Amino acid sequence: MGNAAGIFVTAARRRNSQPNPSYIAALTGGDALLTRNGITTPRRMAHFLAQILHETGGGTVLFEDMFYRTADRMLQIFGVGNHSAAVRRDEVAGLLCNPPGLAERVYGLGNPSKARELGNTQPGDGYRYRGGGLLQTTGREAYRRRGILAGVDFEGNPELIVSADHALKPAIFEWAEGSLNAAADRNDIITITRVINGGLNGLDERQAWLALTAMLAGDGTGAPAWEAGTPDETTSWLQTALNRLGATPPLAVDGSYGPVTEAAVRQFQTSAGLVVDGVAGAQTRSAITARLAALA
Repeated sequence: MGNAAGIFVTAARRRNSQPNPSYIAALTGGDALLTRNGITTPRRMAHFLAQILHETGGGTVLFEDMFYRTADRMLQIFGVGNHSAAVRRDEVAGLLCNPPGLAERVYGLGNPSKARELGNTQPGDGYRYRGGGLLQTTGREAYRRRGILAGVDFEGNPELIVSADHALKPAIFEWAEGSLNAAADRNDIITITRVINGGLNGLDERQAWLALTAMLAGDGTGAPAWEAGTPDETTSWLQTALNRLGATPPLAVDGSYGPVTEAAVRQFQTSAGLVVDGVAGAQTRSAITARLAALA
């Protein structure tokens, strides 16, 4: 098993998930493709795999399910004010337990602006080209474009996007198109998530996966992945803020999210009554900002 596959499988299993064999095979045979696209440092590998693990629910999701049993959950995700589809309550009955119908309403011709954005031009495209693969490629145009780059007809045969032979290719090309190696070098999970997701959905969960993949993606000497990266402004802000809040010992403001910074985050999370995981996700940052405001 290649290094990427090993990290992927180990991370998933540590969170009680059993990755799909097609994904394991794709990553096992993908070392050359990863190398050609520069995903070779511990930090780049950690960020790439963290996004994959989040998008695929720990390596288990091949295609977006679109199967909803309750109206409240559907409206929470796709309802008015939550999604461009703006599904109304009076529509829900016809969309519950109806993945093709819901996908068409959300991604297809039932949502014209989103359909244009995704290149979904034909009836059924919403479901046919729903999120699929390691980074959940979505929309006819994305399937077509990734297929051209990969030399695989994903548009004509969308099921190939999750196959052992080809699943890694669209994920690699999306990563490359977004220049995400540079973002990973800065440890900029915000930019990476915006490119992959189009927003910041699930940022805390992505941070949690990153904490795990970074630990596993050591450089062979026991050094964790963050040591291979360059400083970033977000971590510098975090270190400065924690110092103002009495971090003990005081942190060096160097932009590197090392063990001392992680320990200070855990210390703050304990004092704030938060989940103590050493990851400065959105909830932790909000609590830090509130504490700083109270000091002003």
